[in-house]
Amino acid sequence: MVTAAPLDRSGSESFSIPSLVQLARQGSIRVPVFQRDFSWDAGDVRDLFDSIYRGFPVGTLLFWRHKAAAGQASLGPIEILAEEDEYAYWVVDGQQRIISLAGSLAPGLGGVDERFEVYFDLETQKFVNLRKGVHAPRAIPVRDALETRSLLTWLRRHADDLAADDYDLADRLGGAIRDYRIPAYVVTGEDQEILRELFDRVNSSGKPMSRAQVFHALFASGTEPGSPASVVAALRKLKFGALDENRVVQSLLGIRGGDVSRDLRGEFGPREDPASWYDRTEQALAKAIEFLRGEGVEHLLLAPNTFPLPVLATFFFLHPEPQPWTLRLLARWLWRGWVHDFGREGGQTPVLRRAIRSVNPHKLEVDQAPDEYSAVKSLLEYAPDRPVPHLPLQNFNTRYAHSRLVLLALASLHPHGPESSPVDLAREFEEHGTEAVTEIVRNRRSYVAARSFWPRDAIPIEEVSAPSVLASHAIDEEAAAYLWAGQIEKFLDRREELIGKLVGRFLDSRVEPGALVRPSLADLIATGTAEEG
Repeated sequence: MVTAAPLDRSGSESFSIPSLVQLARQGSIRVPVFQRDFSWDAGDVRDLFDSIYRGFPVGTLLFWRHKAAAGQASLGPIEILAEEDEYAYWVVDGQQRIISLAGSLAPGLGGVDERFEVYFDLETQKFVNLRKGVHAPRAIPVRDALETRSLLTWLRRHADDLAADDYDLADRLGGAIRDYRIPAYVVTGEDQEILRELFDRVNSSGKPMSRAQVFHALFASGTEPGSPASVVAALRKLKFGALDENRVVQSLLGIRGGDVSRDLRGEFGPREDPASWYDRTEQALAKAIEFLRGEGVEHLLLAPNTFPLPVLATFFFLHPEPQPWTLRLLARWLWRGWVHDFGREGGQTPVLRRAIRSVNPHKLEVDQAPDEYSAVKSLLEYAPDRPVPHLPLQNFNTRYAHSRLVLLALASLHPHGPESSPVDLAREFEEHGTEAVTEIVRNRRSYVAARSFWPRDAIPIEEVSAPSVLASHAIDEEAAAYLWAGQIEKFLDRREELIGKLVGRFLDSRVEPGALVRPSLADLIATGTAEEG
């Protein structure tokens, strides 16, 4: 039986703001590697100072006293060369507040990040961020209000611009910042597992972290290369785009099996190496990306949604070399899901939970997982088998799922550039994002017939005469004649008609409505032979 061990603790303390800033400047406050990046925007930082000025509570800080090595210490965008500290304050909760205070108040850190350039407007008594080039002689930089000496210097320098009451307001500002004390709870002890559980439990304060960030918090360490972010970075080499870290976590939980929405605490046993599971997740996602590219999805920005990724990663982890027939059925599930939906449960989480369980139902029990055909058959049972609907071609937007289905149909034509060379869609999207979908007719971005994969740096498409090149962009002889004659409206109408027919044929061939779901012929023959024997 596992006992719930208590934390060693040194109790409650309170810190003045100047002392927190000084501790941060000298490197005595450290942020663990498992913490997320600095996520507050300028408004959050201003609100913090407004609460301090008005005497509102700003919450309790939570520190872990522990040794910190010498070296470069990061506090969000702030980099500090720190000495070794036997009893450094490691931030468990309060990172955003501490970084905001240090970045906005510490001398010598001006210009590090515009979110930290906070001013107190004496006229309105509000905290503001000044736009570049704006001169506001009655706005005090909060950085100058931390110490009495710097505040007096600022007041003398701006004496000609100040009203009589401004001096009292400035004094009140300086006093509010210097006298404010923030309560903190400080814990000690060497058990990092307990610390991580504590971190997970206090995560509900402030801006909630994603499951990917919590997962990283619980299981990554300074010596482990594996993390959701490291998987994303490794897969960027495939030029498929940046996966969402939450999809990485869902994929990792999927290949381990069971409920992907389960509690993350206690996911790994004491003898398990989380880094090795990140490696397996990376390999499984690479196989999933390879499969998607085989279906014509050259880049993440062409995918109608990323829901299939954890399911595909789980499938290819268990079945790295499936039969061609199984791959065809899996592709049918993919396209039916993108066109119709992936399930009937309502809400993406229950649909994903059921889909993963169809492939890998039990945690760490691979031998209990269904064979490749049974897994895909189970997935298809929840993907609607219906004819392809008419997709709207109006209000085209590269962010919309139905517009991306249209783009995939256009991509199936294998578009070429002016020299008849294929357009590298993966490279174009990797370099230009959705701007890789260019305008062949200017100022008609919402018209699908005005958009294409025509290279950004190429000559105008109306200067091209090669029929094969134009056909690869859904432009036939009639549409080309309108384009060359400058009859833009007729060109758009004709090309929209061509695209509509293309989309219908393309999706119908992928969705395969009414197609039989059965094992491969080889398996049927083998089964029949076995039964006869």
